[in-house]
Amino acid sequence: MGSILESLGFEFPKFLWQVVNFLILLFILKKLAYKPILNMLDERKKSIEDAINNAETAKTEAEKLRKDYEARLAEAKQEAQDIIAKATKLGEEMKNEIVTKAQNEASKAIQKAQEEITREKDQAIAALRDEVAILAVMAAGKIIGKSITVEDHEKLVKEFVAEVGELKC
Repeated sequence: MGSILESLGFEFPKFLWQVVNFLILLFILKKLAYKPILNMLDERKKSIEDAINNAETAKTEAEKLRKDYEARLAEAKQEAQDIIAKATKLGEEMKNEIVTKAQNEASKAIQKAQEEITREKDQAIAALRDEVAILAVMAAGKIIGKSITVEDHEKLVKEFVAEVGELKC
């Protein structure tokens, strides 16, 4: 077997030195490079974990802010609906008050107009009675053919007005 290895160019002393050199290199790398690489990997792992934790914290805070926003939005909507309801109620009350006031004023105006009509009617009836009485006395004076004195005239007018007043047109 040694001849096969020698024919392939294998030399045991060189091989032994290569193994020793490899082990020395491995020891040096372990002391000098392996720990810094592990430390770097640990730091990288820690920074990734911190980033994940920060992301989860940010997500939790964002969710909290979203819920707070939704609660405020719902509260604002409720306040807006309350304001609209109050304004509608106030408008309805004002409308009813205005309508009632207008109806009262219209009733007062109608009552005042009716009183005015009644007063004017009474005045017209009184004036008409006076006119009719004067005409009746004048007609009676012409029929009788005599002149009526002022006192007789006033007496006849008062009697006629009294009789007409009893009739109540």
